[in-house]
Amino acid sequence: MELPMTGSVVRCNASGFTLVELAVVLVIIGLIVGGLIRPLASQMEQARRADAEQALTQIHEALLGYAIAGQRLPCPDTNGDGRADTCSGNAGAVHVGELPWADLGAPKEDPWGNPWGYAVNGAFTSAPVGYTTSGSGSGRIAVHEAAGCSGTRRADDLPALVISGGQNRNDNALENENRDADRCFVTLPYTTAGSGAFDDLVEWVSRPELLARLAAAGRL
Repeated sequence: MELPMTGSVVRCNASGFTLVELAVVLVIIGLIVGGLIRPLASQMEQARRADAEQALTQIHEALLGYAIAGQRLPCPDTNGDGRADTCSGNAGAVHVGELPWADLGAPKEDPWGNPWGYAVNGAFTSAPVGYTTSGSGSGRIAVHEAAGCSGTRRADDLPALVISGGQNRNDNALENENRDADRCFVTLPYTTAGSGAFDDLVEWVSRPELLARLAAAGRL
């Protein structure tokens, strides 16, 4: 005599998932995980930016220490060995390359794994720097809030400047201004908004600060 299987089949179906139900569960899990990943990625980026700012402060002080020791600022590294190379050409021109991190005892790369950009006014690379040392014309490093040395001016006649290209490493015209090897640089508040995104970090040594440090150390 055969036993009815209806009850068993019903119980089996009741305890399992249909493909539709499984798909719904997977979608929900995906939404939850996606919602967690975005804030986590944002937190990680903020942590990297904090590390970059701390490193730039260290580099700032290292440049001042270098100037006190040698009564001048270093030329950029142009061959990637971490050492300052010779500033060729006009002594009063802006010289652009990578940071001579080995000479400064500074981090080799920014938190995104890229070399630090470095610009220096050639007038400040010849010892001894004095009260009359200054840039002129194309040798005056300037920082504005728009490309082409336009918009609000943030700083002018700078002896030296250091840049991290951030995560996107120069993704638009404003950020490209910081890598075109001229005297004009841009700084803006951090934003990830569309075509106006800006994540460069710019640190500079001002002329009054440099001269004050040299004077305090008895090097003027």
